[in-house]
Amino acid sequence: MYNKIFITFIVFLIFMFSFTIQIFSKGNGGQIETARIHSQKAGEYIKENNWNAALGEAKKAVQADPKYAAGHLLLGIIYVKLGQLDPAEKELKATMDLDSNIPEAYTYMGKVYYYRENLDKALEYYKKAVSKGTQEVLAYQDMGHIYYQKSRQQAAAGKKTEADQKMSLSVDSYKKALKIEPKNSDLHNYLGAAYYYMGKTGDAKGEYYEAIKLDSKNASAYSNIGEYFFTVKKDFKSAMEAYKKAIELYTKEISSKSGLNPKEVEAKKLELALCHFGLGSIYNLQEEAGPAIEEFKKVIKIDQDNPQAYVGLASSYELQGDKEKAVEYFKKALKFATEQKDTQLKSAIEAKLKRMGQ
Repeated sequence: MYNKIFITFIVFLIFMFSFTIQIFSKGNGGQIETARIHSQKAGEYIKENNWNAALGEAKKAVQADPKYAAGHLLLGIIYVKLGQLDPAEKELKATMDLDSNIPEAYTYMGKVYYYRENLDKALEYYKKAVSKGTQEVLAYQDMGHIYYQKSRQQAAAGKKTEADQKMSLSVDSYKKALKIEPKNSDLHNYLGAAYYYMGKTGDAKGEYYEAIKLDSKNASAYSNIGEYFFTVKKDFKSAMEAYKKAIELYTKEISSKSGLNPKEVEAKKLELALCHFGLGSIYNLQEEAGPAIEEFKKVIKIDQDNPQAYVGLASSYELQGDKEKAVEYFKKALKFATEQKDTQLKSAIEAKLKRMGQ
């Protein structure tokens, strides 16, 4: 959905190139016209997902008129999309220097820091973006993501009050984004995930199904439906069907890499890992250790530092009666849980190893 939001914004930006150029540039008419032509060509390439060609045209726009703020903005956004964060930051700063009131510049600077995993700095820029514009759906979306991540971190550290506060902020951010784009499938799915962790599972289910209604290829929504049936309804058959559908969709999306930058591909792989984890957990509960081991190994291949995956794998080997391997993987799980400061999981693993005489 980030790509869809991006394309929508580019169409809007090209519209501005044609009708409000004077707001963004102080160059002469010939320079502006040349820059506008190259910007429009970049927009056409973007619609075709030809990012390298778009980059070339955006560079030409800036070369034609170095004071063309919209050209610097377009170039910066393309760099963000390509995962080239340092040149993206440079171009976005140039945009702000030329015109400090363009909200999209702050939105995509937030994206730069979001990809760098500097969440506090990203949040700072997103807040500036929404204070300067009224249509910053991407800023509200990523604010929702950041509050969601912070909530999960607080929960893992045993800080329930702080976790609840951050999740409420996440819900509020997603709702603000949905006011701008009510037909956005991903936003409904994200809101559902936030509701789920607030314990509002009925609301969560409704948002997941709305997401699929809007986009039948929304892999994340299927994954979340799988989690809903698994953990809330204990309906393993429906959960497995949803997880398998999500795996199918994620696999196709990752292999095609259409419109995805390296950061986005990595994120999709981690989401795929969650589906394999769900299937492995169900197989364990059904005492099918063999298939469970296969699923947990798929998780670890993608996410080697995932302590929960090692717990699942250890439990599978314990189910098979292989105590030696079970202990080995419980200890690996303990190592990563300790490093990641997941105090609740750490305590649970320590108690398990103690019961096993370790």
